[in-house]
Amino acid sequence: MWNDLEEFILKLAIENSEKTGKKTKIVEIGAGKFQTISKNLSENENIDIIMTDIDPANENIIKDDVFNPNMNIYKDADILFSIRPPAELQEAIMKIRDEVDATLIIKPLFNEDLNMKTKKMKLKNYNRASFYIYER
Repeated sequence: MWNDLEEFILKLAIENSEKTGKKTKIVEIGAGKFQTISKNLSENENIDIIMTDIDPANENIIKDDVFNPNMNIYKDADILFSIRPPAELQEAIMKIRDEVDATLIIKPLFNEDLNMKTKKMKLKNYNRASFYIYER
């Protein structure tokens, strides 16, 4: 499942780079301790990746609070994604997306619905991965 989500994000990033002629900026919001997808994406020469979290697990993650975000981190982002963000963070993540006009991907817990009151995200099934997407 994680490989499929990573593959989908990589596909979006490559399409974006081909269209714009520049690297795709991706920000993972709430990176936590599971950073496999971000680490693998960072190996692609067409991707610049930034990981954020309120409580960074290591020096590769930038400390940021989605309720009071440092918008300089997200400026010019093409893709934002978050894996299993708690329901109470989801609206704040959407507000960041709205400000930078990026594609947003949220992978909730297996049995969890999104807590979006203002916007509808589309459920996407890609191979064995299911997630929500809000495209620019």
